[in-house]
Amino acid sequence: MASSDTILYFGSFNPPHQGHVAVADEVLDHFPEAQLWWVISPHNPLKKAEELASEQDRLAMVRLALQSARNRDRIEICTIEFELPRPSITIRTLEALSKRYPDRHFSLLIGSDNVAGFRRWIRHDDILDHYPVWVYPRAGYDPPADAFSRRFHYLKNVPLMPQAATDIRELIARGDDSRNELPPGIWSYIQAHQLYGYSRK
Repeated sequence: MASSDTILYFGSFNPPHQGHVAVADEVLDHFPEAQLWWVISPHNPLKKAEELASEQDRLAMVRLALQSARNRDRIEICTIEFELPRPSITIRTLEALSKRYPDRHFSLLIGSDNVAGFRRWIRHDDILDHYPVWVYPRAGYDPPADAFSRRFHYLKNVPLMPQAATDIRELIARGDDSRNELPPGIWSYIQAHQLYGYSRK
């Protein structure tokens, strides 16, 4: 990859956790000349909107999370989906970014848990035809052995990341201290804003 190559790391980041930061760092170690943009999705159509913290809260937490990234000098936060129609549609975002930054070469980063359901993504063939899609391995989600899955590019020799934001939200709602799962500053932010069902005892 060259310096104009930009890997797009889409997500709700609800909340951003240690695994998200570790994945970003590992990918940038893998591609030492690339940049990585965290694209915060206000509303993924495959997720329930009522489970999401506000986009401004998630943006604030992502800013905190990235302070702990080893490769933070090559990471940017992208909020273009805040400007686009809701729910967020990945191919529309990719096309908008390609139009806005014609000199950049964009690729997409997803977790291996997303490969099997990628056919549900709107215009998924257009994404695969025009943008490389990198797949980060996730425990328990081996790629299907079919022709469709061979259209993706699988990252190798990277550690598995077991954390899931869903599990962390459940811990918080139960009243469990989740600071060890989160980058510095996120737990205090969740407490201060009483997110994800957190309440002071």
